Amino acid sequence: MAVEVVDLVSEFQYAETAVERPVIDLGTAEAAHSLVGGWSWNETDPAGNTFVWAVGPRSEVEVFLAWARDLEIRMRCRAFRYPGAPPQILGVVWDGVEIASLELDPAFAERQFVVPAERATPGNHRLGLVPAYFGRPEVTGDAGPAPRHPRKLSFACDWIALGDDSIAGGARGEGETLWIPEASEVSFFLEPESDLDLRWESIAPRGVDGLDVVWEVEGAAPVTAVIAQESDPLLHLPLPPVRERGPVAADNDPGSVRPARLTLRAAGGVAVFGEGEAGVVLRRPRLTGDGRAGRLPDRTADVSSAAGDQTAAAVDEEKPESILLWIVDTLRVDRLGFHGHERPVSPNFDALAERSTVFERAVAQSSWTRPTVATLLTGVGPERHGIRELNHGLEGSFATLPERLRELGYVTAGFSANANVTADTGFEQGFDRFEYDAVDVDTLARWALDWLDDVAAETPDRPFFLMILSVEPHAAFDPAEPFRERFAADVQDRGLGTVEHMRALSNRRIPSTREVVDQLFLLYDAEIAWNDHVFGEFRRELDSRGRNPSIVVVSDHGEAFEERGVFGHAWDLHREVLDIPFLIHRSGQDEGRRVSVPVQQADLLPTLIEIAGGEAGPGIEGDSLLPVLDPGSTAGRIEGLSDRLLLSTMDTFRRPAASIVRGRYKLIELRRPGHAPSRQLFDRTEDPEERRDLAGERPILAGRLARLLREQLELSQRGGMPAPEVELDEDTRRRLQALGYIE
Repeated sequence: MAVEVVDLVSEFQYAETAVERPVIDLGTAEAAHSLVGGWSWNETDPAGNTFVWAVGPRSEVEVFLAWARDLEIRMRCRAFRYPGAPPQILGVVWDGVEIASLELDPAFAERQFVVPAERATPGNHRLGLVPAYFGRPEVTGDAGPAPRHPRKLSFACDWIALGDDSIAGGARGEGETLWIPEASEVSFFLEPESDLDLRWESIAPRGVDGLDVVWEVEGAAPVTAVIAQESDPLLHLPLPPVRERGPVAADNDPGSVRPARLTLRAAGGVAVFGEGEAGVVLRRPRLTGDGRAGRLPDRTADVSSAAGDQTAAAVDEEKPESILLWIVDTLRVDRLGFHGHERPVSPNFDALAERSTVFERAVAQSSWTRPTVATLLTGVGPERHGIRELNHGLEGSFATLPERLRELGYVTAGFSANANVTADTGFEQGFDRFEYDAVDVDTLARWALDWLDDVAAETPDRPFFLMILSVEPHAAFDPAEPFRERFAADVQDRGLGTVEHMRALSNRRIPSTREVVDQLFLLYDAEIAWNDHVFGEFRRELDSRGRNPSIVVVSDHGEAFEERGVFGHAWDLHREVLDIPFLIHRSGQDEGRRVSVPVQQADLLPTLIEIAGGEAGPGIEGDSLLPVLDPGSTAGRIEGLSDRLLLSTMDTFRRPAASIVRGRYKLIELRRPGHAPSRQLFDRTEDPEERRDLAGERPILAGRLARLLREQLELSQRGGMPAPEVELDEDTRRRLQALGYIE
């Protein structure tokens, strides 16, 4: 019996659409969807014409075609010229193959070339434009109208015309109907576990021959068909055996996927058009199978709000464990001994790790402090708590971790040295005592010990929750002695590692060398050693007071050291910024465990609430990690955590991006307004450093993960709260400037 697996009209919201664009008008917002790389910003000349300068050795445009034909392409461009410059010859490359060579004039003029039908096939293509030379105007002494700016210019382009005048509008999915206009396509990304059948109730072509159907399972040959009004309303979509799927068969971990793409394309080919748009109306399109294929379960569909009564009463069977949450700002996972770092910078963290549960695949949910600490304390991600910018604070209706623990009988305190986490930004909520100041980790530890002594004197029988957020090793890198002498004695320049120095490196105002990066790492290590030493002393003070709390050591995010051309954080969502240390030591635990279950910062709140004897309740995006902490947990309870989707987002300083981790794979999308998302795909098992982008090699897998990313963003935004705006007074701005957040 056939079982409906996917309603394609409902699934349309997560589908990808493409349409032929007869003209790419460079310099306009609409053209941004087509520009892949090697282009500067939009500009307008004195005559009002918009254009964009091409920069560097290659500029690329993405072109979608709905049907094959000899394609005439015209361009209006001008060369970047300077005294003594040779003729600017532009090599034209179509999908990696050079097909033409054009000489450009110093003034805007049209050039044209033809892409033969055997190469201008249906689907997406890359048009590459390779100049003979490029240079900076201030170096070459450009006599033309190019602006004097340190861009490496090659030519300017006004527009690119693709020959045929397409009349296609946008595809739509409404009610029971899917509408696909002429010269456009819709692609659905799936994970079938068995053969599927495409079924529909009726099809009505208007001015086109019919609907091209392309069924692609990664690693197997595509299956193609054409359906028309007289076609039988069923098309079989086979799932090839594993042995026929090539490298995909090796993906045998829990996060492996078997991606497939179903493309429906209204290609055109009929010259008779009636009134209205040309295209195809498909009524009740759906995929059916034996019930084994479908989408992932909706893990957050029941989440509507993070506010309200969300905690259960404490369990009174025994005294709840006290909890120490030690947050190390800007700590990369790969600079700790228990994660493989060779320098002895973290002996105290390493010793605790031997008696803790260490999460080897922990991911930060943003790339800077305020949203990530908000996630740690609320159990929801940035898309829900809404903190994206420096003037955003924590919304008061979220039930925070200290607030929930206080309801369970805890006495609570938080000590922060980061200007992002203050009472003014809303983070004192739920703490009996909260202190912020721009102090070092030694001072935070003294404050915390004094508070614990007061608690012992006033309420000795109550468990405590204590949060310490230190800024070492956040820039500026200025480690205290003896740690500087021990770990960074070779760094003689005291200006190295200051916020001003790091900003100048990132902005390319001063050159970076391998020696500079190595010395910055030495300073960074020394700061980690400083933090580690204070942590060890703090634990010894706890022991001397008879305190044996459960301990969490976690970072808010990591730090980049020019792995991808930038220094610092809040720039992107790559592993050096998102991969974080995360360990949990239960009170009295003697044996350590290392687990590969993927975890995220939102998991902290439900985990600690359960440790305290309560229940997290609704409105939480994280999962309790208690099954992983318990050696007696069944495999089924742990397996439920293994195939999760881990969402991270960034929408700060006009650099919006999102990433999703599923098993061994990670997808990053840059999501600039007005631009098509730019994707990068990584296999974190084979490529843990995220150096080899697989998006071009495995577009179906990238498309499937992008579809899941869109769904997770939508689910996370349900019940989201707009973050309240907070006023940054002069003192706060000065302290944020000292951390590098404000110039």
